[in-house]
Amino acid sequence: MHDLVHPRVVLLLALAACEASAPAPVEPPPRWVYPPPPPSWPLGAVQGRIGRSQPTQPALPAGITGEKKVPLRLATPWTVPGAGPARAVIYGLEGARPAIELVDIDQGRVVWRDPTACDGPIVGVTDQAIVCADAKGTRGVKLDGKGAWRSELQYIAMTDDRVVTGDLGVSIILDATSGDELGRVKLPATIVPESIIASCGDAGRELFSIGQDGRLVRVADAKGGPAITWATPIGAVTNIEACEGETVIVEGSGLDGPTVVALARATGKITGRVDGVRGSWPARDGSDRLEVSTSAGVASWPRDLAGDPIATALPALGELIATRGDRRLVRATPLTAAVLDKTGVRAYLPFASMGGVLGDTAVIAASWNGSQGETVRRLGLPPRYPRALRIAVRTRGVGVPAELRDLPAAAPLDLASAIEKPDTGKHTVGAVAIDPRESNVLYTVPLERQPDETSGAGIASVDLSTRTWKWQRSDGCGAGQPVALAVAREVVVCAARGNRPGTASVRATTRDGAARWEWIGDSLDAVQAAGDAVLVYAADRVFVLDASTGKVRAWLASDDGAIMRVTAVEVGARTLIIGYERGRLVARVTELGMFPLWSLEIDGVVRAISPSQDGVLVELEDGDALRVTALTGSVAAMPGLGLTWRPSGELVTGAALGGPIPAPPQPAVTPVRPRRPLATRPPPPKDPEAPPMSVPVQPPPSLGDSWQYTLYELGGGLRARNDYAIDGPIVPVLARGPTGSPLVVAHGRALREVLVLDPRTGDPLRQIMLPEDAPPGVVFATIVDGTPVAGTVLAAPLRIVLF
Repeated sequence: MHDLVHPRVVLLLALAACEASAPAPVEPPPRWVYPPPPPSWPLGAVQGRIGRSQPTQPALPAGITGEKKVPLRLATPWTVPGAGPARAVIYGLEGARPAIELVDIDQGRVVWRDPTACDGPIVGVTDQAIVCADAKGTRGVKLDGKGAWRSELQYIAMTDDRVVTGDLGVSIILDATSGDELGRVKLPATIVPESIIASCGDAGRELFSIGQDGRLVRVADAKGGPAITWATPIGAVTNIEACEGETVIVEGSGLDGPTVVALARATGKITGRVDGVRGSWPARDGSDRLEVSTSAGVASWPRDLAGDPIATALPALGELIATRGDRRLVRATPLTAAVLDKTGVRAYLPFASMGGVLGDTAVIAASWNGSQGETVRRLGLPPRYPRALRIAVRTRGVGVPAELRDLPAAAPLDLASAIEKPDTGKHTVGAVAIDPRESNVLYTVPLERQPDETSGAGIASVDLSTRTWKWQRSDGCGAGQPVALAVAREVVVCAARGNRPGTASVRATTRDGAARWEWIGDSLDAVQAAGDAVLVYAADRVFVLDASTGKVRAWLASDDGAIMRVTAVEVGARTLIIGYERGRLVARVTELGMFPLWSLEIDGVVRAISPSQDGVLVELEDGDALRVTALTGSVAAMPGLGLTWRPSGELVTGAALGGPIPAPPQPAVTPVRPRRPLATRPPPPKDPEAPPMSVPVQPPPSLGDSWQYTLYELGGGLRARNDYAIDGPIVPVLARGPTGSPLVVAHGRALREVLVLDPRTGDPLRQIMLPEDAPPGVVFATIVDGTPVAGTVLAAPLRIVLF
C-alpha cells in the first residue's frame, strides 16, 4: 500500500509541473503618450569624417507613458521647483483645446492631465501650485490637478509664491497656493498697476516697476504710505531677480546686445554691469555669485558685479533653459545644449527645442511655436562628457572684395505675351515646379478661393514650348492650405494641411494628369521628391513614401527635435535617401530596403542638407559647407565661411553682405571768381627733386551694403563673384531647370523686383518689375527649346509670363 499515491497528490504534482513549464507572463507593451523615436536603422560602416567642430553625444531616446491617448502639442514646459522627484508641468493643446499635465521626468510618466483646470496659459509654478491666467482673471491649481482658487483680478506678475494682480490704482498680492490676499498696495500716482514686474517681502509690499521711460522704480512702505524710494534709468527689462540679498539683478538690452545690471536695493545705484551677455545663471557651487557668459567665455562674478570676475574653463554659451540643484541646462548653439554641474560639462546634447526641464537621469524638451506637429520629447542623459567642450560660433558671412555690377533699369512685365488660362486661379497662385525630365513643362497650384477645412487648391500643367495648357485637376491638392509642390519620377505631389491635427495630406497626380494616390497624416511642414521617393516632413520626423503607391517605406526622426535633415537624390535609375542620423551622414538606397550605402562621421552639427545634382550640399552649424557625391560619398569643401548656401543645379551659390554702395557723385561746384584780386603770399620755391603731389579724391558717401553672390563649381572651384546694389529682402529663386538656366533673384518690397543673372559669369541680364498683385516669389527659370528663359505665374486669371 505504500506504493500507492493519493490521486489528489498526483493532480497537485501535475499542476505544479505545468506551472513550472508554462512560459512567463508577457509584459503588456507600454502605453505611450509621447512615444520614443523609431529604432535607428543600421548606420553602416564609416568611410570617413567631415567637419572641424565637436559632435554632440548621442541622446538616449526615451518616451513618456500614461493613460492619455493623444499628446499635447505646441507645449510649454515648466519646472516644479523644490526637493523631491523631478517633475514638469506642461501646458499645450489636446487637439484644439488647451490642457495642462504633470510629468514625472525620470520615470517617464504622465501623472495626470486636465483640460479644464486652467482657462489660459501657465504663468508660474511653485513647489505647491500652478498659476495660470487669461483675460478672465487668474487661477491657481494644486499639483494634484485639483483647482485651488480663482480670482477675477487681472494677472500682472509673479515672484516666487507671490502673484501680483491689479485694480485701478492698486496692486493686490495673492498667495500662489491658496489665493489668499497677502497685501494691497496703493500705488503712487505715477505708477500704473500694469507696470509692476516683481513683488518682494512676506506680504509682497516691496514692488518694482518699469515704465515706458525705461526707469526701474522701487516702491516700498514709508511714512504716509507706499512711496517711490528710487528710480534708475535702466532701459528695457527682460528679467529681474529682485528679492535676494541687498542686490537687484536686472537682465535687459543695451547698445552692445543683452546686458546684466546690478543695483543696490536700498539706493538704486548701479553697482556693476556686464555688456554683450549671451546668458547668465546662479553659480553652480551654491554661492550667491552669478555666472555670466559673453563672447570671451563664462566667468563667475560677485552678485553686485563690482569685483573682478573669475574665469572658468567653459566656452561661450547661451541662455539658461532650466536648473535643478547644481545642474544647469544651457543653450550652446541653436541646435545643441550643455548640461553643467559643479565640476564642468556633464553632457553635450542635441537640443533644438525652445524650452526644457531637467531631471536626474532625463530631460524634457518642448517648443511652443513652430510646426503643428511639435510635441513633448524625453531624452535620457548620456554618460559624462569626456572632453573639454569647444563651441564653434557661427559668424556673419564673410564677404571678399568684388566688383559692384551696374544693373539694368527695371522694366515692367509685358502682360501681352502671357499664356493665359481663363476662369482659373481666381484667388491666388500657391507654388510652381519644373518637370525634371521636360524642362519646358511647368506645374503650378491655382486657388479659386481662400482654402479651408473642406476645400483646397488644384494643379495645372503648362507646356512652355507650345504655349498650351496640358491639363488641370481641381482636386490636385487636399483640403486646407497648400504647403508645397514637388515632382518625382512619375508623379507630381501637392502637400496641404488644415488647422487641426490629422488634416494633413499629400496627393499624387501622374505627369499626364491622372489621380494616383493620397497620404493622410497628422501634420506636415514640407514635401520633397526625387526618383521613386517622396519625403514628407512633419516637425522632427520625416516619412519616406513610395512615389508609385504612397505607402510608407520608412520614417526617421531627428535627434535634436529640429526638422529632420534628410533629402532624396535621384542618380540614374537609383534613388538615395541621404540624412543626418546619430551624428553621421548616411546614404540609403530605397530599392534595397533603406540599406546604408556609406556613412560619414560628422565632427560638428549638420544644419541643413539639400539636393545638388548627383549629390547633396551639407551645411554645418559652424558655417562650413561641403558637397558630397551621392553614390561614392566623396567630399568637396566649399571655400567660404558663414555664407547663405544654396545648391542650384550645376552650381553651388553662397550669399553674404558685399561692399558699400557708393552714392551718386555730387555735381561739381564752380568756384566764384572774386571781383577784386586778393593779395596772396608768393608760393614757396619748388624743390625740383620732390615727387609730384596729388589731391586725393574723396569717395562719395555709402548708401549701405551691397549683396554679394558667389557662384561655385560643384567641386568647389570659384566660377564668379559679384556685388549687386539691391534692396532686401533678397531671395534666390529655387524653381530652376537644367544646366544653363538663368539665375533669378527676387528682391525688394514684396519681392516684386526680379533680377536675372547669367549663370556663367553672374552678369546682370535684365531686371523686371512685377505687378502689384503678383504673388511674392512665384518665379522660375528654365530652358525652353534650347533658350534660357525666366518667368512668373500670375493669378486672376492664371497666367504664365516669360521674360
